[in-house]
Amino acid sequence: MADLYFWLLLICTIGFIILSGSYLKWHPLLSLVVAAIGFGFLAGIPLLQIVSVMGSGFGTLLGAIGLIVVLGSILGTVLEESGSVQRLGNALQKRAGGNPSVGISFLGMILGIPVFCDSGFIILVSLAKSISATAQIPLPIMTLSLSSGLYTTHTLVPPTPGPVAAAGNLGVSSSLGLIILLGIVVSIPVVIVAHYYARRIGKHLHFEVTAHQTEVRPIQGSIFKSVLLLALPIVLIATASLLELMYKGDRFIFTILRFAGNPMIALLLTVSLALIFFHSQMQSKVWIEKGIRQAGPILVLTGCGGALGAVLKASPIADMISVWAKDQTLSGMGFLFIGFLISSLFKTAQGSSTSAIVIVSALMAPLTMEAGFSDPIQLSLLVLAIGAGAMTVSHANDSYFWVVSQFSGFDLGSAYRGITIMSFIQGVTALLMVLLLYFIVL
Repeated sequence: MADLYFWLLLICTIGFIILSGSYLKWHPLLSLVVAAIGFGFLAGIPLLQIVSVMGSGFGTLLGAIGLIVVLGSILGTVLEESGSVQRLGNALQKRAGGNPSVGISFLGMILGIPVFCDSGFIILVSLAKSISATAQIPLPIMTLSLSSGLYTTHTLVPPTPGPVAAAGNLGVSSSLGLIILLGIVVSIPVVIVAHYYARRIGKHLHFEVTAHQTEVRPIQGSIFKSVLLLALPIVLIATASLLELMYKGDRFIFTILRFAGNPMIALLLTVSLALIFFHSQMQSKVWIEKGIRQAGPILVLTGCGGALGAVLKASPIADMISVWAKDQTLSGMGFLFIGFLISSLFKTAQGSSTSAIVIVSALMAPLTMEAGFSDPIQLSLLVLAIGAGAMTVSHANDSYFWVVSQFSGFDLGSAYRGITIMSFIQGVTALLMVLLLYFIVL
């Protein structure tokens, strides 16, 4: 009976988080805090210990990933405000050749790594419209292709906040380079499949030319600077991760490369270089403040997810799950599918991909050891499985759904046929790729 009680308590806690956000319209922060306190109390944890455990979970997670999220947000803001994103888009327009919709899909995929997908779409939609007119490609094909690329890496590839937070929750924040590499491997087929769907459905969607205007930003610096700022942190982090896997020596040069490839240091170096490139002091101050403001809500939400995860770990349910897992034949693929399923439930119910990734990774964290997930590759694939679920699906409670539909001129029916179905296809494709990687690697 005790086991049944705790299972029901866990299910009710998940249900409360979903319903309080989707039905009562609570902010996820309040839902997570109330859920953590309520679960701890009903699980029999002493009241003062609940407070202590929540504070520890909040602080520990932010200590691991807080500066990474802030610096990543600042870098994305600098790329956006300096016009670097627009410059890369313009370069694509000149070099896209006979298949510009493929080019804009992959441009979105690349720029979705450092730039929030909402911002990236608003910045680049005018480029999509321009290419649509000059190349005589239906506008829905261009906007869906762009949105799918941005959306894919937004949920799969650090330093986007969601995957970074999930890595912190699951204890693999030191393996962000590995998550980046695996995330890119998963993202490529997802973007290809989404582009194929966009080309198929885009010919049949109704749209109207919208009056939405994007803010025109002066383009600063060269294309070289734009590419360098985009690539540098990814290259540094990935190099350090490869060194960790392939070489364990302590030669000075490798120590320096590992230091430079620490996600916090890599982002700090890139942000510093960006501020040197775009050296107006007043400009730099404004951009940094904007990046910090964007990171603030994500940090608080991430910390609250860590608080909930800490309460779950401190409760009797952790031991119960351990005993249960030993008696079950749950495969690694099955565990990845559970992460995907719960994440897709949260995403569909409350709309935010980042919230879904943060909350579900916190819920899954106490289960990893019992499920046999301790290797960095296994945990990295779990991050990606949760991210795949957080794609599935985008609909009317998702701000990105409205950004894409309104700037594309879709009516609601066309938006569901285009954006919602495409996001489902993306999520399922990402899950299949994660399961395939698990089968191949492990």
